[in-house]
Amino acid sequence: MRYSPSDRMTYGQARSLNQILQVLRRIRCLTYGMFLVTTTTLILYLIRDVMAVQVQVPKSSFPVRHPRANLMQDATVRVQYRDKCRRQDNLIFTKTHKTGSSTITNILLRYGEVHNKTQLLYKFPSSTEYRKLAEEKLLPGRKRANIFSQHASYNRSFLHSHIHPNYKTFTILRSPVSQFLSAYSFFHKVELYPAPTFTDSIRLFFNSHNHDKYLKSSWFCKNCGNLVNANAVDMGLSAEAYTKSIDKEAFMEDFLQDAASHWDLVLITEYFDLSLVLLKRRFCLDFEDILYLRSLERIKKEVVEDERLLMKIAEIQRLDIALYQHFNETFWREVEKEEGIFEELALFQKMNKQVQDFCVKGTKVGYEGTYANELSKEGRQNFHCVAMNTRCLPFSILLEARDDKSITNKERDDVIKDDDIYNDPDSLSYDQIVHMDRHVDVIELAYRNKF
Repeated sequence: MRYSPSDRMTYGQARSLNQILQVLRRIRCLTYGMFLVTTTTLILYLIRDVMAVQVQVPKSSFPVRHPRANLMQDATVRVQYRDKCRRQDNLIFTKTHKTGSSTITNILLRYGEVHNKTQLLYKFPSSTEYRKLAEEKLLPGRKRANIFSQHASYNRSFLHSHIHPNYKTFTILRSPVSQFLSAYSFFHKVELYPAPTFTDSIRLFFNSHNHDKYLKSSWFCKNCGNLVNANAVDMGLSAEAYTKSIDKEAFMEDFLQDAASHWDLVLITEYFDLSLVLLKRRFCLDFEDILYLRSLERIKKEVVEDERLLMKIAEIQRLDIALYQHFNETFWREVEKEEGIFEELALFQKMNKQVQDFCVKGTKVGYEGTYANELSKEGRQNFHCVAMNTRCLPFSILLEARDDKSITNKERDDVIKDDDIYNDPDSLSYDQIVHMDRHVDVIELAYRNKF
């Protein structure tokens, strides 16, 4: 069969058209493939986001209770505890100064009340002046207790004989330069060294005494109580022994190794929430046990920008800096061992914020010019809210008033009846310490209140 020129033209056009159609089919297949890939990727991201609120730790799980969980994605959470996890009821907390330790003490006082554990307390009424543990200072009739969290220099043998066996020890440290600045303001050192500015006052502090000899030829530091190397002192280090030592570096290394063997966990103030989650995991606590309201935060936070002055502070704080550097490193090594801890941290922060919103309706000026919380109506009716908002010293004194059987009702009333601290509707009263229900779930109430 022969083709005419016009037929050949038609055939060529047909071939071209067929090629175009094949290209279009390939484009369609490619587009469809890209659509599948994109859709699959989006689905995987959605699955990841849903699973992100689930804390991944091995087996043995229980549900965290949240009402109406189907209405709030981040409330549908299952927290899984590690194998063989058993709640730690016997605890020794070394309370340090201006590190957030008052919040930790509050947590432990509440923990004892909720779980019916005894506190190693001072005689009624105690004060923050006690630094050395002694038998005659303790609450009569209580030879052993579950928890110690009061102000005192660490005394291992004394606490070992007064806390039930198989206890765990922990403390908290803060960057020593910022701690110095906070303590200098909080403990009114500016009144001892009056000057036009906060920075000038600290300069006057250094210029007024021969601090260059401190820890070199002298262990005396005038007006340095609770200010200079306070963490080292709280943890049992002797500035005198350090100063008299021939090899100071070896002395400090020995102390750090000894400290590492005595404290099961050292928290870091700069990572406070993460520290609490690590505490929760290591001691097998519940979320409700580590909830907190901010307390004793300065309304006016002083700032020092003079680099030379900051270096002077670091030099005089050298013992605390050695402690901080050592335990900051160990803290992060411990965190790295904990799978899923940052997901659990995000969950805790959401939960704590929800509880804070439920408990608190506003702020006011509180103790020593610090922030204080004004509780909501619902918050004033919940033990956790009121207890979280009570400073640790009045909280401890109320427990002493209840548990010290050697005092009369008159002796108790003379201290707490007419004192504004114990009649503040935003803090615990003696009646609440004695009668208030500890077991109303504040997390459940907080989420229910939101909806």
